[in-house]
Amino acid sequence: MRQYRVHNQSEYFRGDENDAGFASKWGLLWKSIIRSSLGNTAYPYCLYIRSLDLRNLATLLDDRHFQNAAMESFFAGDMAKFLKAQETPVKLKTRHGKKTQKRTNVPLILDLVGESVTNFVSQAAHRNRTTVALEDIAGDINSLALSRWTGRLSRLKSVTLYDGAVLNEDVATSINNHCSSFDDLTVKGFSMRDDVDAEVASFFSTLRSNSLQSVTVLSAQAVGPAILLALNNHSQSLTTLKLDELKADGIKNLNLLQGCKALEVLDLQDSDGFINLEATENDVFLEVIAWLAGCDRLRELAFKKLISAPAILTNVCLRNNIRLKKLELYDYSLLSSQDLHQAISLQTTLESLILRADPEGAFGDDIDILVSSVTQLTNLKELDIVDTSDYFSTPNIKQIALSLRNLEKFSFSGHEVTDDLWPSLAGLHQLRALDAQALTFFTSDGLLNYISTLQPTNEGLLLSVPSQNGENDLSDAEKTIIQESIWEKVGGKFEFDLYRDVDSEFGSEAD
Repeated sequence: MRQYRVHNQSEYFRGDENDAGFASKWGLLWKSIIRSSLGNTAYPYCLYIRSLDLRNLATLLDDRHFQNAAMESFFAGDMAKFLKAQETPVKLKTRHGKKTQKRTNVPLILDLVGESVTNFVSQAAHRNRTTVALEDIAGDINSLALSRWTGRLSRLKSVTLYDGAVLNEDVATSINNHCSSFDDLTVKGFSMRDDVDAEVASFFSTLRSNSLQSVTVLSAQAVGPAILLALNNHSQSLTTLKLDELKADGIKNLNLLQGCKALEVLDLQDSDGFINLEATENDVFLEVIAWLAGCDRLRELAFKKLISAPAILTNVCLRNNIRLKKLELYDYSLLSSQDLHQAISLQTTLESLILRADPEGAFGDDIDILVSSVTQLTNLKELDIVDTSDYFSTPNIKQIALSLRNLEKFSFSGHEVTDDLWPSLAGLHQLRALDAQALTFFTSDGLLNYISTLQPTNEGLLLSVPSQNGENDLSDAEKTIIQESIWEKVGGKFEFDLYRDVDSEFGSEAD
């Protein structure tokens, strides 16, 4: 019965398979789960599932292989009650003219399936005096359905929604009354309504105080002051907060999160990159620094397109109580970021560092200080400085490799990187992924010599060389030998491609 407990982990829904045969097989698994909620199968399969991921079913219903090969049989017999069509038919062109065809109403089908499954498992648990196994639900779920379903799932821990605008006071009340373990919320985005900030804020405020541990919003454009303030209702429990694509109303009110000091993971992304808090909202800027400086448990921090991020990070990294393990900073300028990089060098507990800066206009000192700072972080296991290191040369990269002996993933760019690099990389015995996005001038002998130095601890190494200088191309025979060598040595993989000038390609198309 394990296949039903982990039905949402199939290769089909990870995109690894999409042929008609596999779609049919996966359709049979879903059909068994759904029919079991009607009591029409040998075993009550839906009682075994811990995650009801309706996104998976939606993917199946929208798949053309499934539609062509298995849709009719899927909704045959007792499954016919779940087949619903959209009111407006679709017009299709054929050889003999146009014909109309009804398109399945996927949201309504999902609603009926969710209703059937949650009702069945709830009644079975009540009848047998046990608890429902379901701990996670996900999909495009409306407010009324969400209130009903949460009222049936006593062990519910996690909810993932397509539209977070369905969250309101009624949903929160249902969770409070029936789901004592609920602590994890993921939202793809919010439908844009004038009242969405206030409505969703009422959900967070009504939820039992300090019950939420993780909140992730993949498109937080509707998040404003009301939601940010309401999150303080979970200030002592909230350990993970990820808000992507924040608009100006969210960026200008980040200081309202200042009560949330239990955070361990914080990920913020500015949708537009227009708001400079330090210059135009200085009070907010200072309060954000004070807030983050008070987050003693903070371990992972990511800022993307946030103009004031370098200045905020400079202040935060200097605090003795902050001990980061992972830091990500995107879309900032390498020029004039020396203070930032020196401050980052004090975070010697870092194990993962991703810096994606614009290197244009940077001077030699900017590069030297960055290299010097990074080499102080001897606990690093992952380092990604692609783009940031566009003007790095072989000696700069060698200096980093010679200092960071625990690296497992290393990604860099640069110019005129040669075989002189390999001896320094040979000492990275934990390396599992090397992405050399620099303009490289490697030779077959140099690559093979490096591979010969690999240790058993380099098992599965992915060696990627995607920007080799065109005049230093490797022959097919050489690439085959290199691939065979790395496979025989550590079960690794070799990827190789030539540098392509994007500007030149666009120019050729224009011509």
